[in-house]
Amino acid sequence: MKKLSVLTVRVEPDVQEAISLLAEEDERSVAWVTRKLLREALEARQLLTPPEKKPAD
Repeated sequence: MKKLSVLTVRVEPDVQEAISLLAEEDERSVAWVTRKLLREALEARQLLTPPEKKPAD
């Protein structure tokens, strides 16, 4: 899925540290982890539908 929008957020230092730690542990960027956490939270609140998974060949 192509990313078309940019969000800028301010967070508390402990939130930034937690996201940075997750990114480092998962060998992902902070942007990727933040995007993933936002999507998971919105799906949990049923504000977004989960993306359709491609069938395995």
